[in-house]
Parts: sequence; C-alpha cells; structure tokens
Amino acid sequence: MKPKKENEDFNRLQAGLKASGYRERDVTISSGKAMILGVVCALPFIIILGLLYRFLLIERAHLSEVGGLSFYIMFIAIIVISVVIHELLHGVGWAISSGQGWKVVRFNINAMMPSCACKVALEKKSYLIGVLAPFVVLGCGSILFVFVYPGTVSLLTMMVNFVAAGADLLIAFHVLKEGNCLIADHPTAAGYIAYYK
Repeated sequence: MKPKKENEDFNRLQAGLKASGYRERDVTISSGKAMILGVVCALPFIIILGLLYRFLLIERAHLSEVGGLSFYIMFIAIIVISVVIHELLHGVGWAISSGQGWKVVRFNINAMMPSCACKVALEKKSYLIGVLAPFVVLGCGSILFVFVYPGTVSLLTMMVNFVAAGADLLIAFHVLKEGNCLIADHPTAAGYIAYYK
C-alpha cells in the first residue's frame, strides 16, 4: 500500500512538472548495480584510509578477535546503526536545503532496509546537500573516530559508512554533470529524474 502511495505522489510531481513545460531525463539504476558501483566508488577512500590506519595507528589500536558470535553481533549493530543514521542525514539535508522542513522528506522501509526520499523537485545544490550529508557527516566522523580510538570497532564503522555512501557519491557525480535543471529524487529506485526547460 505504501509503495503505491509513493508512486502516486511521484507521478503527480512528474505530471505537474511536465505540464509546466519541463522535459525529463531518467538517471536511475537498479539497487544491485547501485550497490556494486557504490562499493567501487568507496574503494579508493577505504584503501587510502586503511593504509593510513595500518602505518600510523595500528600500534595503539584496540583490536577485537575477528570471528565468533560477539564479533558478528558487533558488526551487525554497526551496520544497523550506521544505515539508520545515514538515511536520517539524507532527510536532515533535504529538510534544511529545501527550506520546507520535514514535510518534503519521506522515510521508507523496503526489504527490511530503511531508505529516505525527497518528495519535491529541488535545485541541484539543494539536492546535493541531502545526497552528500551522510558522506560528509559520517565519513568525517568515522575518520575522526579511527584517529581518536583506533581499533576494530572504529575501522569497521569507517568501512561501513564509506561503503554506504558509495552510491551517494555516484549519484552526486551524475548530478554535478547536469546543466541548469530541477532534480526529483526517485521514491523507490537509486537515482533521480532531471527536469529541464
């Protein structure tokens, strides 16, 4: 029922923009492709920061035993907490950059994973603020966490946050290549629709 409502709202947004003379360009990718390309986008950050960790911080690192139930529980907890905060930061970014608050933000749960979408078309800069908020906040926060408290927990947290932001980096790269347009976040797919006049 909820996905149908999301699609109906998005269809109304599309129809309104088309009626105002906008033409659209679809820049969406499948979730699977977004995940793979997101990892590829995040890999340079993980490699560089991993090498810095290895050569500068390993001697004072608080290492946990890799394997065993407690390790997997910790790893799952890091993923769950990071993903929830990640999606919340998208919402905060769009709520602030749109100037319209939380009414333009929609939180969903698809396949037991939280997601966030912006319900209105935004200018490029405003859309990018919401897309890149998790990368900036969690990425910088994770790097700081690794340097302040190097160890298994902080290293895993950093890796999870950069991998989670990989698809956002990919989307941001595409947005930066767009001309003067409005960007409508797709409610269910990874990516957006660009609207040009």
